[in-house]
Amino acid sequence: MGIFCYFCNHFMEEYLQKHRRLIATGLVVLAVGVYAVLSIGNHLAFRTYGLDLGLYTHALYDYAHLRPSDGSFFLWQPSNLLADHFDLYLVLLSPLVYLLGNWTLLVVQLCALGVGMAGMYRLASTLDRRAWFALTAMVLLPVGFGVWHAYSFDYHSNVVAAMLLPWIVVAVRRKRVWATAVLAALMAVAKETSALWVVAVLAGLMFDCRRDRRMLRALGLTAAGCVVWFLLTTMVVMPALGSTSQGFRRYEWMGASMGQVAVWLLTHPLEALRDVFVDFTPAHDSGALKREFFVCILASGMLLAAFKPNYLIMTIPPLAMKMLSSHAENLWGVAFHYNVELGVVAAVGAVVVLSRMKSTRWRAATAGAAVVLSALTLGYTVHEPHTRIRIGNVRIMDSRHYRQPDFDSAAARRMLGSIPADASVCATTMFTPHLAARDNVYIFPMGQAYNAEYYLLVRKHWCYYDDEEAQVARLAADSSRFDIVDTAYNLVLLHRR
Repeated sequence: MGIFCYFCNHFMEEYLQKHRRLIATGLVVLAVGVYAVLSIGNHLAFRTYGLDLGLYTHALYDYAHLRPSDGSFFLWQPSNLLADHFDLYLVLLSPLVYLLGNWTLLVVQLCALGVGMAGMYRLASTLDRRAWFALTAMVLLPVGFGVWHAYSFDYHSNVVAAMLLPWIVVAVRRKRVWATAVLAALMAVAKETSALWVVAVLAGLMFDCRRDRRMLRALGLTAAGCVVWFLLTTMVVMPALGSTSQGFRRYEWMGASMGQVAVWLLTHPLEALRDVFVDFTPAHDSGALKREFFVCILASGMLLAAFKPNYLIMTIPPLAMKMLSSHAENLWGVAFHYNVELGVVAAVGAVVVLSRMKSTRWRAATAGAAVVLSALTLGYTVHEPHTRIRIGNVRIMDSRHYRQPDFDSAAARRMLGSIPADASVCATTMFTPHLAARDNVYIFPMGQAYNAEYYLLVRKHWCYYDDEEAQVARLAADSSRFDIVDTAYNLVLLHRR
């Protein structure tokens, strides 16, 4: 490592300085390309789902046609989708569906990764003029397991919002009041809980501005606005729309309402802190998930970020929402999109801490170690996780990533292509993201309530709703109501008479 540092400092720096922007662009293109293989590879292999990519793409389509999204896509009884998650990104991004169709959100999410890496580059360049430092900082973001697993599972607006974190840190350090406020607003409207995270981000950054009254006041006012937004959306707007969100059920063990949960947290702070780190479920069989997560997040840069404690404030809301949930199997581990905010905080905090080290050689060694540890952690989470993960979703070097084991993908594409563009469709969950940009599309079996014209179904697959297999069999055998348009191994396309 010492030889590597000497080489970087004395021979490579001049070359890197001369070509830093070209190399930075190449790193972004490479990372986005790898993540496209991950994300789009899953989509082409029918490993994206109605919840959530199909649902959000259909919402884009509704908003682009100037109508509210009624949630009939996945609900027995229609209800405004904003009552489930107050996500304004879908409204803002909706015009893109005319250009990109069913691919819109996957493309947006990939572009967001490039934005995040560019923010890491700008942040590192602000802190240190050395080219190798800025380029290393860029790499810390995409190699983190929190980002990798988020991109392996559909689309989520909090992933896009997390990629703005490096930029808001840059804006605060450059004392750009309006840029900070705009970025904070953009992050806060991603989801009803995102505003709470932004408050923690601003609180952490206040310490860096403690001697600048103007910036401190601006951050305080912006944070207050985010608090108002959070309370307004969660306690006024969403209930008025007829909230259908199932997310609160994860925390009902602390209280029957959001107010009761808040009171419990304030009156039992030590218990809450303990429960973040231990298994509090009755079965006590999920503790390995938490241990795995903390090892991975520390190795991905959070151990470095801990040397700047005010940045740890940024982790409080996402960490509490993750670890105090009673849904241990899905939330406590390393999978899905529940770690992305923590992963970006770890990368940003590590860069800030590294920039404060006086020894260039030690800084290079530490940055190199952080990248290696992140890569090793990513490899570990991909290959041998305690969390329930479909390996094909995350291991792009495995041929299983490019295959669908439950049915013939070519036959599925043939059936999708035979469905008229203006027809209403009810389909098994993995087909709905490919059908979402149309007026009426529903997830089977809930969508049976809406009498769709076409049904594209998998007879048996790895993730299905209660009694779904039997319901598919009944529909396929009901010749009085349906004609079989096409069939293949484990697949059937029905048309209502």
